[in-house]
Amino acid sequence: MADPQDVPGVVDQVRGLQVELVDPKDCAGMRTWNELMIREHPWGEGRLVGRQLRYLVRSEHGVLGAVGFAASALNLEARERWIGWTANERRSHLDRILNLSRLLVRPSVHCRNLASWVLANCTRRLAQDFGQRYGFEPWLLETFVDEEQHGGTCFRAANWERIGQTKGRGRNDREGLGGRSAKAIYMYPLVEDFRERMGVPADRGAYLRPLPVEHGLSGDDWVKQEFGSVELGDKRLRDRLMKIVADRSRRPDASYLEACDGERAAIKGFYGFVDSSRDEVNPEAILAGHRERTIGRMMSHAFVIVAQDTTDLSFSLRPRTTGLGQVGTNQTGAKSFGLQLHTCLAMTEDGIPLGVLKSVAFAPQDKAENPTSAAGPIEEKESFKWVAGYRDCVEICKRIPETRILSIMDREADFFELFADAASTRHRVGLLVRAKWNRKLVGSERKLFETLRESNVKATVEVAIPRQRWKKAKSGKPEQQGAPSRAANLTLAFEKITIPPTRTDLKTKGGVELYAVYAREEQPPEGAAAIEWMLLTTETIETIDDAVRMLELYGRRWRIEEWHRVLKSGCKVLEHQHETAERLQRVIAIDAVLAWRIQLMTLLGRQAPDLPAEVFFDEWEVKVLTILAKQYTRDRSDEPLKLAEAVQTVARLGGYMARPSDPPPGSKVLWKGTIRLDGMVDGFRLSESMHSGP
Repeated sequence: MADPQDVPGVVDQVRGLQVELVDPKDCAGMRTWNELMIREHPWGEGRLVGRQLRYLVRSEHGVLGAVGFAASALNLEARERWIGWTANERRSHLDRILNLSRLLVRPSVHCRNLASWVLANCTRRLAQDFGQRYGFEPWLLETFVDEEQHGGTCFRAANWERIGQTKGRGRNDREGLGGRSAKAIYMYPLVEDFRERMGVPADRGAYLRPLPVEHGLSGDDWVKQEFGSVELGDKRLRDRLMKIVADRSRRPDASYLEACDGERAAIKGFYGFVDSSRDEVNPEAILAGHRERTIGRMMSHAFVIVAQDTTDLSFSLRPRTTGLGQVGTNQTGAKSFGLQLHTCLAMTEDGIPLGVLKSVAFAPQDKAENPTSAAGPIEEKESFKWVAGYRDCVEICKRIPETRILSIMDREADFFELFADAASTRHRVGLLVRAKWNRKLVGSERKLFETLRESNVKATVEVAIPRQRWKKAKSGKPEQQGAPSRAANLTLAFEKITIPPTRTDLKTKGGVELYAVYAREEQPPEGAAAIEWMLLTTETIETIDDAVRMLELYGRRWRIEEWHRVLKSGCKVLEHQHETAERLQRVIAIDAVLAWRIQLMTLLGRQAPDLPAEVFFDEWEVKVLTILAKQYTRDRSDEPLKLAEAVQTVARLGGYMARPSDPPPGSKVLWKGTIRLDGMVDGFRLSESMHSGP
């Protein structure tokens, strides 16, 4: 078959482009379709099973490709979980699912967006074509993507959803022998109410839907909710992961040996999991279920914040641990080794943490040994982590288009490539960064800081400054003195500015338009460093109120620093003893979610005090806390325990005094109290069983 001629590089310029349904009685059309598959599809000749539809992609340039649909897979664990149907419902409605068995864009054709155009065209007409041929219409499409060969970009661009992966078994593998590579499963609903038509209740199915922050957080239920859908290549590994998380959540500051009470089988399972040779057992996969739940919680809000930050994890006292990088030097010049952890934490506008979207632990490269060219692409630089986090927010926003996202970063993210990357997507995801560089501005003789200091648009506002903790000095960074939270009177100014491209940027013409918000404390309290913030944002700032809102939102960034503290002090992430960076990365991924839950419990008790205690605590915990709360307060009423009362009771177990002048309890007393509560619940259960025995 002749190759197509003079195919444009962009799909919009292809002349006469159409998708043509092949009639089984059309010998010429069937012969063309079969020849394309045999000669040019990677799978070669392969028989389609069940009810089928074949399409040819034609144009004035020639035949550009072919598509084939056939019967769906008989069993797919990830699909069944995503739909939420029972075995009987599956048997009744399996024929309503069609499998995209073949998608071919001919190897000689290089046309951007052609594959996603073909997919979109097929999905628009497929139900009608199928109905006319077979007398009923399908409700769902599925397909499989070998991610070792393809990225699935065209499916995501055409709004297909990746729901999991196969187990490497073919349609006729009745013995469970496997032998094929695992493939990603993508689904596409042809009708929005397919679950209702199948008789599947709305609360079943592991699909993305709005979730209140307090949903599914009580007892051990939260472990199943956050980790029950992960794909690790083996159900036993998923079950082991949930066991590990459940044990660790009861004793987050202890070693796993202590957390599982020395149970030999549990210890063996833990080290088997952490030491697994399976590629599927990686930090991204471990976090995947929690990430989906986080996106669902984001979906419940019209506006959310995603704070990015990096922290050092020093394991210098583990000289036998391999795969670490240099994370700093002390005052004598001695190097410290460990990992850096870059995290994206989603939260509400009020600062309630919704979950961890990404948390990547990596060994930083020695800049002296691995110098990065300033002229190289941003993707090859360590600073790309900030761009990657922002782009991830853009992809998430496509899935939850009713939610506006603002990505907030500190001064390390002040570089031109990030702002240039965000320029075209600012309508989806905003960017707010604290400025580090006093750069020149386009169309001005003055630099950034001087322009804002001399601005005529000024006002004096009172802003709540979060508590700042002491931080030791690092190479290139001075010591940061601790300071309590306080109200500060700030002089505020804002301007619309244009920052110029870097000398190495050859693509961006004319720079990037941003808004700058400048705040300075003219008269700080005695002994306190004056507040001076210069913020750069893609959000539109037209009034002083807009500028004040940016300051308040930037103040929420401290939540991720609090999360770092919980991770290190509460979950004792720096005390893990594993001897490779890969093993450390796996346990750090688990600890990331534990730290989120501890932080959420701390804050939710303040923000939603009247929620029932059962939101976070199981039946036995509520029984013990109710008794303790009555002892502490000498309250004899029969009112159900509220979340705020339960949280304060846990804090009192951890040493919180609960005096009228005391601030709300923090994470440290809460995790200490949680450990004591766990032991008391065990004793209470034992006592109950003894008194209720025969």
